Amino acid sequence: MASETMVQNQQLEAKNIETINGTTTNYDASVQKISSKVDALQILEPVRKKLASIEAERIISVIEKTIQKTEIVTLIPHLVHNLDRFSVGIGIELTCALREHNRLEQHVEFAIGKLIEEDYLEGENQNTIHKVKLKEKKHNVEILKQVFSGSVKNILRLFQGNPTACQIIQTECQARSSICINLILLLMELRDFVFERLLITPTEEKEKFEYVQKIIKQDKKNTHTIGTLEAELAAAIQDKENEMLKKNEIIRKLKNNLLQLDLFSEDYIRQVKQDAEKQQLTDQKDSEGRTAKYQEEMSQLRTQLNNLIGEHRASEVALRKRKYKIETEIENWIQKYDADLQEKQEEYQSILKVHKEETILLLELEEKINMLEPEYSQIVEERKMKAEEKKAKEQKAYLMGKAAITIQSFWKGYKVRQLMKALKKKKKGKGKKKK
Repeated sequence: MASETMVQNQQLEAKNIETINGTTTNYDASVQKISSKVDALQILEPVRKKLASIEAERIISVIEKTIQKTEIVTLIPHLVHNLDRFSVGIGIELTCALREHNRLEQHVEFAIGKLIEEDYLEGENQNTIHKVKLKEKKHNVEILKQVFSGSVKNILRLFQGNPTACQIIQTECQARSSICINLILLLMELRDFVFERLLITPTEEKEKFEYVQKIIKQDKKNTHTIGTLEAELAAAIQDKENEMLKKNEIIRKLKNNLLQLDLFSEDYIRQVKQDAEKQQLTDQKDSEGRTAKYQEEMSQLRTQLNNLIGEHRASEVALRKRKYKIETEIENWIQKYDADLQEKQEEYQSILKVHKEETILLLELEEKINMLEPEYSQIVEERKMKAEEKKAKEQKAYLMGKAAITIQSFWKGYKVRQLMKALKKKKKGKGKKKK
C-alpha cells in the first residue's frame, strides 16, 4: 500500500509540472496575440495623410461647400426675423432678397394651408369643378415652391459675393435649431468619413479587408483552441480531484491498517516501515531522475523558443526595412506626380493665355470680315454677272458657229447635187449623139 502511495505522489508531481509548462505556453501565446493585435491596428491605419488626386479634392470641396451653404440656409429664418439688426452689415441687396424670401415663404405657407383645407373638403365633396380647382391650386403650390427654391439659390449667390456678410452671420451660430445643428454635424461626419475613404486606394482597402478576415479566422481558431484547452483543464482538474479522493480513501485505509498492525505486532510494523523506507528511497531516486529529465527537456524547449524568437525578430526587422523602402518609393512617386502635375498646370496656363490672345485676335478678324463682307458680296455678284455674260456670249458664238457649219454643210450638199445633175445631163446628151 505504501508503494502505491509513492507512485501516485510521483504521478501527481509530473502532472503539476505539465500544468506549469502549459501555463507558460499559454502566457507566451497571449503575449504574441497582444503584439499581433497592436500590429494589426497599425496596419489598418491609412498610410496617407493627404489626398493624392484632384478628383478626391473636388469631392471634398463639394461636401465642404455644401456644409457652408447649409450653415447659411439654416440661419435665413433668424436673419429674416432680425432683419433690422443685420440690414446695415449685410447690405441693401441681401436685405431686399431676404424680404422677398420672407414674402415668398408666407405665400407658400398660405397656399399650403389652403391646399390642406381643400384636401379636407374634397373628402366630403366629390364635385368635378372642385377637383379641377384643387388640381390648379396644387400646380400653383408647385410653382411657388420652385420660386422659393430659386430665392434660396439667389440668397446663397449673394452671400458668396459678400464675404463680410458671411463673417457677420457666423457669429449667430447659436440661433440654429437642434435639427439644423444635427444636420450640419452629420454632414461634417460625412466629410470626415469620405476623407478617410479617399485616403485609401481600392487595392489597399482590399488588402486590409483580406488582412482583417485573416485576423478574424485566426481569432476564431485561437478561441476554439482556448475552449479546447479549458475543457481539457477542467477534465484534468476533475481527474485530480477524483485522484485526491482516491488517495484520501487510500490514506484512510492505510491508517486503519496501521492501527491494526500496531495491535498485532510492532516487529511487523518495523519491518513494514523498513520496506516502506526502502521503497521510498527507490521512488525518490526515480523521482529525482525524472525531475532532472524534465528539467533538461524544459531547458531544451526554452532554448528552441529563444531561437525562434530571434529568427522572428530578424524577419520582422527585414520586413520593416522593406516596408520603409516601399513607403519611401511611394512618397517619391507622389512627389514626382505632384511635380509633373504642376508642370502640366503651368503649361495649361500658358496655352490658355495664348488661346485667349488668339480668341481676341479671332474676334478682331471676324469684325474686319463682317465689315468687308458687303464689299465681297458685291464683287462676287459682279463677277457672277460677268461670268453669265461671258457664258451667254460663248453660247451665242457656239450657236452661230454651229449654224454656220450647218449652212456650209447644206450649201456643199446643194452644190454636190447640182454638180451631179449636170454630170447626168452630159451623160444623157452623149448617149443621144451615139444613137
